[in-house]
Amino acid sequence: MTTEETSPLVRRYRRLLRIYPAGYRAERGDEIVGTYLDLVDPKRRWPSPADAADLLRGGLRERLRGYGALGLATAVPVAATLALHTLITLALFLLLQVEFADVRHAGLTDRVGPVQTVGAVVWAGWLLVGLVVLALPGRWGRRAALGALLLTVVVPTVATLVGQPRPPLFVLIPAAALGLATLALPDRPGWVGRLLPLVAAGIGGGTSAAYHLAQGNSDWFTSYRSTPELLGMAGGLLLGLAVVIAIGRAAAGDDRDIWTALLLTVPAGLLGTNQLAQAYWSTRGGGPTWWMLAATAGVVTLAGATLLAAAITLQAVRHRAVRRRVLAGPCPTCGHHPTPDSPA
Repeated sequence: MTTEETSPLVRRYRRLLRIYPAGYRAERGDEIVGTYLDLVDPKRRWPSPADAADLLRGGLRERLRGYGALGLATAVPVAATLALHTLITLALFLLLQVEFADVRHAGLTDRVGPVQTVGAVVWAGWLLVGLVVLALPGRWGRRAALGALLLTVVVPTVATLVGQPRPPLFVLIPAAALGLATLALPDRPGWVGRLLPLVAAGIGGGTSAAYHLAQGNSDWFTSYRSTPELLGMAGGLLLGLAVVIAIGRAAAGDDRDIWTALLLTVPAGLLGTNQLAQAYWSTRGGGPTWWMLAATAGVVTLAGATLLAAAITLQAVRHRAVRRRVLAGPCPTCGHHPTPDSPA
C-alpha cells in the first residue's frame, strides 16, 4: 500500500464511502476516491464540506436504488419546496397579524421595538430566504435557509437570556422542522419554482388582510395564544395537498409524490402539536406545559419516522421479490437466464 493510499485525506474519503453499499464500494470505491483526489489540493487533510455532502448524497441515493425506493430521493427537493412555501405563508401571516398587533391582545406590557416578540426576526429571516430563492436559487437558497433555521433554533435561548418575549414552542418547533426540510431545496427549480415564494407570500398576506377585514374591532389571531387552531389547519392543508397530489400521480403510475407526503408527515403533524398535546394530556386552562409539548413533538416525530421506515422496508421487500421473479425466468430478448449480478 503506497503512502498516498494511506494518507489522512484518502482514509477520510474512504470513511465517507461507507455510506455506499458494500458491493458498490468494492466495484467503484477506488475510482470515486481517485476522482476526488484529482480535484483537490494534495496538501489537504480533510475532505471539503461540499465533497462530504456530495458523497453522502450519492451513497444514500445508491442505497435507495438498492431498495427500489429511488423515488424518495426525487421527492426530497419537492418536499423542501413545499416546506419553504408553507413557512413563507406562515411567516408573513404571523408577522402582519400577530407581531404588529397591539401587545394588549397578547397579555404583554412592553413591545420589542415595533413588534410583540423577538419572533419577528425569525419570520423576517424566512421571508428573506424566499427572496434569495427568487433571485439566487440552488446553493445560495440553501445557505439562506440554513441561516434562517439557525435563527429559528437560537431565538428561544437568546430571548430568555435578554429577558424578551418570544413565540411559544408550539410555533417554533414546527417552524424548525419545516426549516430543516428546506435544506434540500433543488438546484434548478425552474421559473415556476422560483416564483412560488411570491405566491406563498400573497397567500399569507391575503389571509391576514381577510382576517383583518372580518374581525373588525375584535382580536382574532392577534396573539400567538390564539393561533394553535390556525397552525393545525395549516398542517392539515399541507399534508392534504401532498396526499391529493400523490394519489393523482399514483393513479398515473408515478409514486414519487407518495414519498413527498411521507416526508411531510412530521412537519405537518408538528403544526398541530398544541392541539395534540391538549387532547392527549387533557389540559384544563392555561394550555400544555413545555414538557408536554416536547413529549408530543417527540411522539409525532417518532411516528412519522416509523411510517417512512416502514414504507422503505415494504418497498425493499417488493423490489427484491420483483428481482427474484426476473432472475428466475429467461431473458425475453436472447433467451438466456440472467445471473444474480445482472441488472433487473
